[in-house]
Amino acid sequence: VLGASGGFGTLFSQVLAKAGIEVRGISRKGTPKPEATFTDYLSADPCNPNEEVIARVKEANVIISCVPPGPCIRALEALGPHMSQGALFTDVLSVKTAICEEYMKAKDKLPHVELLSTHPMFAPAAGWEAQNTAIIEIRGGPRSTAFSALIESWGSKCIQMESGVVHDRVTAAVQNATHSALLAFGLCLNKMGYDAEMAAQISTPPHRAMIGVIQRMANINEPDTYWDIQTENPNSEETWSNLEAAVAEVHTAVKARDREAFCKIISGFKPMLASSNETCKSPY
Repeated sequence: VLGASGGFGTLFSQVLAKAGIEVRGISRKGTPKPEATFTDYLSADPCNPNEEVIARVKEANVIISCVPPGPCIRALEALGPHMSQGALFTDVLSVKTAICEEYMKAKDKLPHVELLSTHPMFAPAAGWEAQNTAIIEIRGGPRSTAFSALIESWGSKCIQMESGVVHDRVTAAVQNATHSALLAFGLCLNKMGYDAEMAAQISTPPHRAMIGVIQRMANINEPDTYWDIQTENPNSEETWSNLEAAVAEVHTAVKARDREAFCKIISGFKPMLASSNETCKSPY
């Protein structure tokens, strides 16, 4: 596991060790988190590997990169030639267009390596159970299949995506738009002088749900995760433009006291969500 000192590195150490798999950690940081369960841990730079790193890579069946995009690409370039026949290189990056393009370039240079890009659609603190994991198979094989099966054995559902481009188009809605709206909501409350204690006494279910999410954003999840998604997804700017236009459209209807336009906005959600089975599960 590369980037073994982080949240996903720690999570992988726990679930893999529990499955009886030997898990070795490599990170530039000197020590793993106390809750990590690595077989052994090496403080080293996987992008500039020393002999100890190379020795571990040669013995590994799977290399899981839990580092940012740039280091992930550099690590693949540095470690790929030393990986054993049929070994798997995979990552957990939130944005896929660029990394999948790099994997496609690496296919000819690393014909002996399986390449699988995975995206756990949750923060490490949430754990795998009942979560979704997007996967993009660049070069499949037995190890890729086994790794995906392991993820599903932990309770997560693996969703095969056609490409990094398709993945990022979908996550622009699932993550970028969602996070943008939540950030704007939280910032709006802050500017209003929000009284959390008073509001909690008369809160509605939707309000409590949104407050719960921004509390998690502020107290549990890493801000850099949201930053990377907002800045790296190639569809981010278009998403922000649509969000700004949407807020302006609602505001225009309210200022004009145009009930018909306002209601039309809400009724427009119904056909958009007609194919989703999530509607009936809503607590509201």
